[in-house]
Amino acid sequence: MPSNSWQVGALYPPGGLNGVSWSQPGGIGTLVYPQPATGVDYFSTRPFNEKSGVFTAGCGHWMNMPLIQREYDYTTNSSVALVSCPTCGFVQNAIEPFEAALNTVLIPQLVI
Repeated sequence: MPSNSWQVGALYPPGGLNGVSWSQPGGIGTLVYPQPATGVDYFSTRPFNEKSGVFTAGCGHWMNMPLIQREYDYTTNSSVALVSCPTCGFVQNAIEPFEAALNTVLIPQLVI
């Protein structure tokens, strides 16, 4: 029986997204490097803080929306939605079956 190519707390796909050399030297569930740049250069056109998203993932990157990737879980024989970091591909959570992610509120909404 094949095994899963993904794991919560790890990069997916292995090695990460966007052609960058992502690494997780601390192992599964730890920070992913390179980390966002920060600094105190307020008077230039360079970004002084890339940590400016609404949410942060376990990898240490900030985001406004997660990346949802569709995969298959061979242990439960069902499709799965991987809630991932859009920067590096760090898997924050898995929702099974995939269709349940379509009806799940990932971000709390204000109801008036």
